[in-house]
Parts: sequence; C-alpha cells; structure tokens
Amino acid sequence: MDDLTYRPRSAKPSPAKTAKANLQFRDLELATLADAVPEGPDWVHEVKFDGYRTLTVIDGGQVTMYSRSGLDWTSKYRDIARRLKAFKVDNAILDGEIVALNEHGASSFSRLKAELTAGRSDELQYYVFDLLVLNGEDVSRQTLLQRKAKLEALFSGVDFGNHVIYSEHFQENANFLPHLCSLDMEGIISKRVDSPYSGKRGKAWLKVKCHKRQEFVVVGFTESSHVGRGFRSLLLGYYDGPTLKFAGKVGTGFNDDTLREIRKKLDQIKVIPKPFSKLPPDVGKGTWIEPKLVCEVEFTEWTPEGRLRHPSFQGLREDKPAKAIARDTALPVATAVRAAAAEVTTEPAKPAKARHPAAPLKSSDRIDVSGIGISHPNRVVFPALGVTKLELARYYASVAERILPHVAHRPLSLVRVPENVDGQQFFQRHLPERGGLHNVKAVDVPVKDRTEEYMQIEDRLGLLSLVQWGGIEFHPWGSRADRPTLPDRMIFDLDPDPEAPWESVTDGAAEIRDRMTELGLESFLKTTGGKGLHVVVPIERKYGWPAIKAFTKAIAESMAQDSPMRFIANMSKAKRKGRIFVDYLRNDLTSTAASAFSVRARSGAGVSTPLFWKELSPKLRPSDYNIETIVKRLDKQKADPWADYFEVRQQIRPEILKALKIDPK
Repeated sequence: MDDLTYRPRSAKPSPAKTAKANLQFRDLELATLADAVPEGPDWVHEVKFDGYRTLTVIDGGQVTMYSRSGLDWTSKYRDIARRLKAFKVDNAILDGEIVALNEHGASSFSRLKAELTAGRSDELQYYVFDLLVLNGEDVSRQTLLQRKAKLEALFSGVDFGNHVIYSEHFQENANFLPHLCSLDMEGIISKRVDSPYSGKRGKAWLKVKCHKRQEFVVVGFTESSHVGRGFRSLLLGYYDGPTLKFAGKVGTGFNDDTLREIRKKLDQIKVIPKPFSKLPPDVGKGTWIEPKLVCEVEFTEWTPEGRLRHPSFQGLREDKPAKAIARDTALPVATAVRAAAAEVTTEPAKPAKARHPAAPLKSSDRIDVSGIGISHPNRVVFPALGVTKLELARYYASVAERILPHVAHRPLSLVRVPENVDGQQFFQRHLPERGGLHNVKAVDVPVKDRTEEYMQIEDRLGLLSLVQWGGIEFHPWGSRADRPTLPDRMIFDLDPDPEAPWESVTDGAAEIRDRMTELGLESFLKTTGGKGLHVVVPIERKYGWPAIKAFTKAIAESMAQDSPMRFIANMSKAKRKGRIFVDYLRNDLTSTAASAFSVRARSGAGVSTPLFWKELSPKLRPSDYNIETIVKRLDKQKADPWADYFEVRQQIRPEILKALKIDPK
C-alpha cells in the first residue's frame, strides 16, 4: 500500500500538497461486516454487488484491470477494458465491481462465473464506486464525497452503453435494505462521508448482507454413487488464526458443468490425511485435499456445533487466497460506528525518517542483515516450510555475489509478498513514490511512444533493501540498463502442462541445446524454481528485441512442428494438454524471467538453480532445489556450472537470420 495517511474530518486537501500519483496496483479498501445499517448524516449507502472486485489503472490510453489480489485480469474483461478507454483522462485509478445480471436484473455470481468460463465479457457490467487517482493527482486522501463528485463528473458526456456505470450513493432510508433484499440483491455498503481511501479493512466502510453468505476453503469431497456425477459434496473449512476448522459440507447448487469443472480441479490437488481430529459421524468417508480452492456458499445460519445449515454452492472464487478465509462475524453497528469515527478523526503519525544503512538499529524488532534492517524478522513467509523473512534475507545475503551479476544494472521487476506466499502477491515494476529504498535507482526505458521508469540495483544493499520491502522473486530484463533495447541473452522457458511427462521437459531442453550447438551458439541450463527448465543463450548486444523474439519463435515453432505431440509454441493452456509450451515470449522489451538463484514465491520456496548439462536427465527433480537445500549444494560444489556464462561472446550468423527472413535491427 502506498504511504498515504488519514486526513482529519475537518481538514481539506491542498492541491499543492497532494501526493504524486502512483499508477500501479494498490491494496483495496475492504468493508467490515455489521449487523445493521448505520444511521445519521455521517453515512451514505451504496448497493452491494455480487461480483468480482476490480481495480482499474488507466495510463496514457492503456487500461489494466486487476483482481482484488493484484492479478492482471484485463483479458478476462476485454470488452469492459476497451470501453474504459473512452474516459477523457490522462490517467486514473478506479475502484469498482464487475458483475453479470440474471434474468431478474440482479447481480449474480453464478452467472458471472458462467460468462467468464465461456470466455465472454460483452454482457458484463462494471459498477465504479471510487476514484483514487485523476490526471496525475492522488486523491485517495480526500473525503469520500469529494472523490465521488470527481468520479461522477468523469462519466458526464461519455456513453458506455450500460456496461460501465457510476455507482450512485443515497442517504439514510430505513426501507431501502428490505427493498434491495426483496429484489434478491446482495445487500448494502455503508461508508463514512468524510473518510479517506485507506487501502485496508476498516470500519469506515461497513457491509450489511441480505443473506448469510461467505467464502469457504474446500478441504475435501465425498464421492457420488451416481455414474458420471463428479462428486456428492464438497467438504468446507475456514481459518481461525492459523487453525483450519471444519464448517460442514455442501451438496446443492451444482449443475453438470460445474460438477465436471470442479472435479478436474479437485483431481489436480494433492490428497492429504484428514486435517481434523474430530468430525461429526454424518460426514462419512471423504477424500481430503490440500486447502487451495475457495468457494462461495449461501446458507441460512450456523448451527450450535459450528456447521452450516442449508448451504448452497454459488461458485469458485479465484480472487481470494485460501489462507485469508475466516468466519464472518457481524460487528454490532453501534460499535462499528464508534470505531469508524475514531479511524477518520485520528491524527496520522509522522512518517519515520529513512534509516541510513550504516546507522545503528534502534528497535529490537529489526535485525541487521548486511547493513539493512529487516523488520518483522520472525514473520513466516513460507508457511509450508516455516521459513521466516529473516531467513529469506540471510539467504539472499549469502548468495549476493552469485545473483548480482544476473540482476544488477538491469531493469528489474520483482514479486512482492506483504505477508506470506499463501496471501496477496504483487508484480512490482516501478519504484514506490515514497522512496526509502537504499541503493535502488530508477532507469528510463522507452516503451512504445513514452518513457517509463523501472527500478535497478547495483549492489548487495539494493538487493536486500528490496527483500526488506517484501521482494521474493527477482525478474531481470534480458538487457542491461544502459541499453535496454539491445538484449544480451535469449531464454527458452520450457513450461509443462500438468499431464506432460517430465521426460519430455528434459528432452526439450536437450533439443534446444543441440539446435543451438548446430547454429554455433553455446547455451546454459537452469531450473525455473517451479516445474520447468530454462535454457539461456548469452548473445552480443547487436540485435534488437524484434530480431531476438523472431529467432526464438522460429526455434519454438520448429520444435512444435517436428514433435507436435510433445511441444507447442502456442501459449493457450487449452491447446497445451499433455505437452510442453516452448515459451519464447520472454524475449521482448519489458518481458522478464526469474533470475538464477532467485527464490520463487510459491509454497515450496523453489530456487532457480544453474545446472551442469550433465545433470540433465529424467531423474532430475527441480523441486529438490529450494531455499533449504541450495546453500548445501553450493557449499559442496567444486565448480560453477555457469562459470563461462559472462565470458561467452557469440552472435547469430548472418546467413541464419537471412534464411529466417529476420531483420537484425
């Protein structure tokens, strides 16, 4: 979240002091469940929609639409994104909800899921209810009513064809909630008129639901006795702190399509022992799985035993991590109103001054690692392994001399994780506006018809400063910062479908090596830190990105043509079944790939590990290389498999480019 503070109710924002806009994803304002609608002039109310919360960034005519967890879902909402270009703005950040209407005109989550599953977005609607940035000005600290007035003015004179809609608010009306509920709507969101946009869950926004409905974690399923039915019921749970608790099972609300769709997903998740010590006898024999899937369920009430009564399945949720699913408990409205007033009127604390790397630490909750103070050192970043933020920082400090040649002096992106890898993750391309990062600098990169600022580091302090900021994965560009349009390496990412045999992955890497050798090019092998392999080819800086992309595409397509049952050069997951995607798309301006020695922000804490070519065999298991094992490997290693990587000087022969009809520029 950006370093924005609350403004007292009586204060008005000064244009001269307004924060500079940060045009990227940021944490969303979330509402607290209350047991009634708050009354009085301090509150306004909006319709609560049953859809997907969506943050939109508009910048220079480009529209990016993010899920609540920061995933880029622009392609899912392509028709909405196209219409949003009609806004007469240089840039803006909008907050709203994507919905689909049922035959009664009410927002329907099941209808929304059906539309998205079918790949359709032309009948979706985007209700926009807040504005965070407008034409370079960050307005999130202004009051709700000030922001909504600016937002409403944006809609003036723009025809969105009822697909992009300003979400109006209304004053207190005692009959409005019963009226909405009679129309089968979701409920009401009540908001303090003087509240800033805080980017967290607070009491200044309250939600009051028409029906008892919330998300649950799918912890297992029971088999059906009917042939062809995917399963009988889903077994549900939720988290109470770190503890997973059983919530019952749901066996209604499914159709044939959802039964088949969900069963496919269930079969791809690891089966585990029963995660609960005691269960009611009527649960029956179940298959228990890792708690990864999240679904939404409507029910009438909780039983005294803590189970759902009359639950009905509404759909799977792709926008919320399983670890974030807790039991909803409505707060008494009087308590919520008092807390909201305190949130809005409390004076913000003065921001702390940035600590110089050489300055001594003054707080016992920060531990120094190579000159950078690591805050929250005991926070567990990888719950499955128990690896803490401090251990992550010490890992990067220990491999700094190895990873820096791959990431320093390059435009750099990273995957940031504010809490742990089971929660929210952000793909960070740009520096934060607030600064405070040691030895992290900006680099200007020409992108299409504009120049953008990306980040770069030069040394260990910069590396660890990004780890302190929540960085886990380091994704360098394939070019250096001084000449970003001229790549100095090519990369082939072998990305297997879950059903593809591992031997096809290793065969694919060997085939790329052999093809490169035939063309007079030396290549290097590493794991991705996930389920695939990278083949990396250093190259002299004399070709533009279009040439390198065209060359790698030709190799990938040739492999797919020669072995169509093993390889594919099309990124479509639907067409990839059982095959390896030879991903050449990472060879382009602004594209990235995980660096050698980078930890991946996944539960197993895999590390992208350089390998000797002689280690390539079907017995190779990339999962063997993680944050807990890589240091031991490096300690035992007598030679570096990539020792010659930065010494290689090689070019693509002109006759090859000519034969492929590739312009080297």
